[in-house]
This record gives sequence, C-alpha cells and structure tokens, in this order.
Amino acid sequence: MKKIIDKLTSFFSVILSQLKVFYYLFKKESVFTYLLVIFCLMIVSAGLFMVFEYDRLVAAGGSENSPFNNQIITALYWAIVTISTAGYGDIVPITPAGKILVIIVLYLSIATVSLFTANLASALTTKKLMERRGIMNMKELSDHYVICGWKNAMNQILSEIVYQNPMLNLKKIIIIANIEPEDIELFYQQYPDYQQITIIRGEHYNEALLKKANVQKANRVIILSDESTSSTPSEADSKTVMAAMAINSISNNIKVSAEIMDKKFEKYLLSAHVEEIIYTNEYNKVLIANSLTQVGITKIINNLLNAQVPGFITTSKIPSSYIGRSFSDLREHYKGKSKALLIGLLENVGNYIQRKKEAIREAQKTADITKLISNLNSAKKMENYMPNINPDDDYKIPYNSMAVLIEREKKS
Repeated sequence: MKKIIDKLTSFFSVILSQLKVFYYLFKKESVFTYLLVIFCLMIVSAGLFMVFEYDRLVAAGGSENSPFNNQIITALYWAIVTISTAGYGDIVPITPAGKILVIIVLYLSIATVSLFTANLASALTTKKLMERRGIMNMKELSDHYVICGWKNAMNQILSEIVYQNPMLNLKKIIIIANIEPEDIELFYQQYPDYQQITIIRGEHYNEALLKKANVQKANRVIILSDESTSSTPSEADSKTVMAAMAINSISNNIKVSAEIMDKKFEKYLLSAHVEEIIYTNEYNKVLIANSLTQVGITKIINNLLNAQVPGFITTSKIPSSYIGRSFSDLREHYKGKSKALLIGLLENVGNYIQRKKEAIREAQKTADITKLISNLNSAKKMENYMPNINPDDDYKIPYNSMAVLIEREKKS
C-alpha cells in the first residue's frame, strides 16, 4: 500500500511540476493575454450580433417563444464559429450592420487567433528545447542514470547500453557534457532515437550541474574519459577525478563507475569511493600483449563481453537460500536452472562504506585480541566488488556476493 501511495504521490508531483512549467511559459509568451482577448472578442461580437441580427437568432432558435437562453447560446455559437474562421454558414447576417460586424470580427479574429497560436507554439517549442538542454527541473527524477563526459562514439555507447537494457526508459538517461548547443542539436538530428535523452551542457565535474541532474537519487553514475575538448589523457583523467570527488561530496551512497586512461589516478578514485574503475589503456595493453603470446585470447575476451552472442559473461544476484552454502551447490543450481556456467563470485557488493562497517563489526565479534587484530587488518584491506574466480568447491558463499556466470543464450 505504501508503494502505491508513493507512486501516486510521485505521479501527481510530476504533473504539478509540469503544470508550473506550462504556466511560466504561457505567461512569458503572453498566451493567457491573447486567450483573454479572444474571449472578450467572442462576448462583444455575440452581444452585437444579438442586437443587429435578433430576427436571425429567433429563426435559428426555432420560434419567438424559444427561451432567451437559447438565443444567447446561438449567438455565442455564431461568434465561436466566426472567430475560429470555420464558417459553417448555418447562421448568416442579413442586415448591413450585421454584415459589417462579420467583416470586422473576421479581420480581428485572424489577427488574434494567429498571435495566440504562434505564441502557444513558441511556448511548447521552448519547453522542448529546455528539456533537451537539461534546463527543466529534475528534482522529481529518481532511479535514473547520469553519464558524465562525452565520447566521439557516444551513439555507439548508448546503443550498447540500450541493447544490454532493453526495458530502459531513455528519459531516465541524463548526460552532462561540455559541448556546443549546435553539436547537441546535430546529435539529436543524426540519432533521432535518442531525442528523449536529456543533455545538460557544462563541465561534468561542476557540483551545481551534478545536483541539477539529481545524482543523489540516481541509480548509477558513469564518468567517461571526456573527449569533448582536445585535452590530453592526463587532463581528461583529472576531470574524471574531480567529477568523482564532487559526486562523493554530494553523497557517499551514490554508485559510481569511472573510466581512466592512466592507472596512476586510481588511488584518487578509490578515495572518492568509486565502485568500478574502467582501465581503458590497460585493457588495450593486455589484449595486444596476449595477441602475441596466446592464441585466440582477444577473440575470447571480445565474445565474453558481447551480449549479442551466446557465451557472454554476466553477473547475477544469488538466491538467499544459497548464502553460506558451498560453491559447488551454487554451481549445480545455475547449471540445472539456466544452463549457465558459474565461474566465480563477486564479493563485497554494494556501498563501500556500508560493507566496511559490516566487516569491522564482524571482526569485533571475538574476545581473542590476536584474532581481533587480524580480523581488523583484514577488514581494513577489504576490497569493494572483489572478484573471486574459480574458488574451491567447498568455499562458502559469503553475504553481499553475486554470481559470475557465462550465459549460454544471448540476450534478446
């Protein structure tokens, strides 16, 4: 029940937020003013038509005994049809004064309705541009994804993200990048499938922009090695570190992945509690070296990372009933259920600070001083998201772990 109430509250708050935006834009573009002018024109023209063409209104109403309200409604109907330039022709003036009134009303209506329509279209266009450039209020946004930085192959990265997550709503993706407005518009034109993605223009390490993207409520933040400017790899890594530190200063509960070109920046990202670090250049070196000494390793790695082919590597949540049981039991579970091959575990999954506190509390559950010191040292050296590949069959599955699997069927 609480979840339903929360969803309804969130839904109505979003609607209220949108209504506030429309009110601001309509007021700015004088939409309400022109609407009032049209309404006044309708009332005045209907009143004058009743004066000049009373006999026509009586005839249109059926008889002289028709209620006066019917004649008012008929006059208003004529005014609306005339002002909207629909002109059905069912009620036409016969007196010279009535005909002059129609001519005046037609010319005035063309001007007022045109101005009203133009300003309404301008307000809606402005709203669309504001959404594209990330100017809209994002306080209600939650469980979204924030991408910091820009890549020349951004369309390919987004394509892979969408393929890996087919149910992902593109409105949930926010990009912060220091690219020109023309480049943003060009990107939307070249890749219309991504027009729902919001791009906030500015430096991705700017704390104000990160708060504007509501990173504290994001599902995950990905910091890319920025290619929006002709900066050196070290400069790009410095921006990555600054972005990670800015995010950590906002909240240390945000899940962050970051790409660096030089491994010497790793310690700074770890101090900012970045959960996953992508070593782009390191991977290139390893693959190149292996291509000289090992047969087919490069192709194997490519296939394992490609969800579009059978036999790709992935992680999966472990059923709670298997926590504390042996690795061999879990392997048989996946083999029988999904025909996936369990090759290892990913341990200490989740918030780094929380896992550290849990490890320290667990280490203190002994009266033996020697063992206590040993446990605290182990807790201090604890590594977040630590892979444990091919452990012994009798290895006990620890809490906060995920299964590392090689799936047999490709993602559909």
